[in-house]
Amino acid sequence: MKKTVLLGASYSVIEPTGLFPLSTVAIQEGWDPKIVLGRDPDFIEIEKAVDDLNPDLFGFTVYTGNHREVANFFKKLKAKHKNLKTIIGGPHPTYFPKECSEYADYVVIGEGYNNFRKILKGEVKPGILHFQKQEIPPTPYRKAFYESSPFHKNNPIKNIMITTGCPHSCSYCYNSSTLNEIKDSLTDPQIEEMGKALNKGLKLFLRSERSVDDVMNEIEDLQSTAPETKMIYFQDDNFGLNIKWLKEFFKKYNNKYPFHVNMRFELANPQNDVCRQRIEMMREAGATGITFAIESYNAVIRKEILNRPMSQELIHNSMAYLGKLGYKVRTFSILGLPLGATSTETEINFDADLKNLEFNVALKKETGLPTIAWASTLAPYRGTKLGQYCIDHGFYYGDNSDIPKDSYRIRSVLNFPRKWVGNSLNKGTPVWMNTEEQEAYKDKLECLMHMFSTFALIPEGHIMAKKFMENKNISHSNIRNFLFEYSQSVRYHLYDHDLYKILT
Repeated sequence: MKKTVLLGASYSVIEPTGLFPLSTVAIQEGWDPKIVLGRDPDFIEIEKAVDDLNPDLFGFTVYTGNHREVANFFKKLKAKHKNLKTIIGGPHPTYFPKECSEYADYVVIGEGYNNFRKILKGEVKPGILHFQKQEIPPTPYRKAFYESSPFHKNNPIKNIMITTGCPHSCSYCYNSSTLNEIKDSLTDPQIEEMGKALNKGLKLFLRSERSVDDVMNEIEDLQSTAPETKMIYFQDDNFGLNIKWLKEFFKKYNNKYPFHVNMRFELANPQNDVCRQRIEMMREAGATGITFAIESYNAVIRKEILNRPMSQELIHNSMAYLGKLGYKVRTFSILGLPLGATSTETEINFDADLKNLEFNVALKKETGLPTIAWASTLAPYRGTKLGQYCIDHGFYYGDNSDIPKDSYRIRSVLNFPRKWVGNSLNKGTPVWMNTEEQEAYKDKLECLMHMFSTFALIPEGHIMAKKFMENKNISHSNIRNFLFEYSQSVRYHLYDHDLYKILT
């Protein structure tokens, strides 16, 4: 009789793409894999699955933001199922392995395919398992998950990962950190062996790329396993980075589904021949839309704080080019950034947040894009370069226990200064807002985050947003009436625009 491994993750409308190839590894090693998603904070669905299946092994992928709930859940499971062996992997265990080893038997650092395989074979003892050998992700196994989750099976949009890892080091991402940041959690032999396995690059998640045929096998499997599929979202951070791979892929893809991708502006530069070839080839193959991260309206902020050194010209030219080709574009922006310590003076706090909105509004006016402008509030993850930046300059001195599980749409946990200071800004500098001022700004910030997409659809939407925030009651639940009243005062007819559909 086959042993059972239950793999779990926090519930999302997006399939657990990281668990599908792990299921394949389990099948290859003669195990029976099951996947169950659970809703924080109690993960009742997963607890029931453990009770019903009595698995030989239970694994969970965790990110910073739900790490406290996961820790409590693991302790609860252990008390109830004393012989259950547990594994934990993902970004949070990679950067905080000692913490996770307090409640999980196996803690996997970095890419987990090879270590997962060793656990299944019984080749490693419980403890912190450092990265030793890279494996290209095997073809994802989806069928069993779709059979147990009709919602995900019937969702017309399916998600696929072609690559893992990222060549960039955006400061807010864990990919900005290296082996140096976790050395205290490892033994000297582990550090030496892991350094060799990482090819001296030290990034904790190496880049890997599946073969064209393997991805095509997954897509063909979708056609039979989930015939409801109407569109594919390639969730890679940098789709099409390898132009040679892309050419081979599109020869075989043959417009099977329309698709959406994530990309950096550097890959869509119309002044670069390879970029133009990439974008036009994608469009011919069925690409309908692209998601780009702008993050900030200001090039200094992007470079010094976010480590995304993109020019304003690149962003503008790329959007104009994509608009002419008929693409739909979604942009991401980060609000509530730790501003005031840059080498050059910039707007800070709500002035900067409004500038982010204004930048998107201006882009839409000049280029017709973005189609959707989305915003989140910064979560200062410890372990990232930006998390350390926030600590060094006095913006944050928590331990991430105050970051809610929905960590991309949070109420800010930062402290904010009243004015720009420069590089000397720190916790002791006497410029920080008092509690009342902090909360007033965070009220505005939270409301703008929720309404950012709506305001970005409106010509001069940043002016409307500023006026709305001057009201005493700025709850985003009251925005509908305000928008209609404002439209009458400026003789702006909302029913001539897509916004009318949103509001009605």
